[in-house]
Amino acid sequence: MGRLLFGLQKMEIDSFDYILPSPIGPLGLNISAKGIQRLLYIKTKLDSRIPAIGFGAKVHQQIMEYFELQRTEFDLPIDIQGTTYQNKVWSEVAKIPYGGCLTYGDIATAINSGPRAVGNACRHNPIPIIIPCHRVVKKSGIGGYCGSVVGKAIQQKDWLLKHEIDTPITSEMFI
Repeated sequence: MGRLLFGLQKMEIDSFDYILPSPIGPLGLNISAKGIQRLLYIKTKLDSRIPAIGFGAKVHQQIMEYFELQRTEFDLPIDIQGTTYQNKVWSEVAKIPYGGCLTYGDIATAINSGPRAVGNACRHNPIPIIIPCHRVVKKSGIGGYCGSVVGKAIQQKDWLLKHEIDTPITSEMFI
């Protein structure tokens, strides 16, 4: 077995359709005819494989617009697999507005569950950033991200939260 990379085996890296550059590290992207299946952080530095046309190019464009402070929400179909419970959590997390935060407890209350179960579902989110689990925090702190409570993943979560707070507010955000 290969070395773990934020929950991925090294051998799985080749299974990504595309590798997108980002300010917080490369992102592995998989798409289907129905939508985005995976958009995951890759710990290892890899050469980008950027889609030139089609749906993959649209995903890349919207991700780059997000990082360039030109996009506050995504308009992309998704095609993810999860349990009924995970899908319930992910649907609730997807409602958190750009620049906002809720606690694990807030999400748990909204779906009549427990905070730890919410955290576990967030950990298995196959499309972070698009389903913004970085906007889910502890009552007293940042919480975990992508299954980690220290290291690169927490740095990425912190970066994403600061990135959204630093975005200039425009009237278009309230339409």
